[in-house]
Amino acid sequence: MSVLQIVALLFEALLGLFSAYTAYSLFTWSPPAMAKAREALHYPRWYWLLAGYVASIGALGLLVGLFVPLVGVLATAWMIAYFVVATFTHLVRKDFTGFAIPLVFLVLPLGLLVLRWAEVASLLVVFGR
Repeated sequence: MSVLQIVALLFEALLGLFSAYTAYSLFTWSPPAMAKAREALHYPRWYWLLAGYVASIGALGLLVGLFVPLVGVLATAWMIAYFVVATFTHLVRKDFTGFAIPLVFLVLPLGLLVLRWAEVASLLVVFGR
C-alpha cells in the first residue's frame, strides 16, 4: 500500500466521521450556535431531518468505503452533492456569510475523489473486461 493510498484512507475516515457528526448535529439540533444558524435560514424542521439522513448515508458509505473502494467513491460523490446543496441553501436565503462554510467543506470530498479516483478506475477496468 502506497503512502498516497494511506493518506486517502485516513482522509476518507475523517470525512466519514465528520459526516456522522454533521448528521448527529442535525438530528439533535446541537450545538446551539449551529442550531441558531439553521433557524436563521427559515427552513422547516423536515428539511434539516432530510439533511441529517443524507449526511448519515454519506457517512455510512464513506466508512464502508474504507473496505470497498467503489462504495467509498460513490459516497464521496454523494457528499459532494450534499455540500453543493448546502452551499446553495445558504445562497438562496441570501446568507452570504454562512455559505462559505459548506463551500470550504465541499473541497474535502472533492480532494478525496481525486485521491481515490485512480484506484477505482483501475478496479472498473478489471471488472469491465
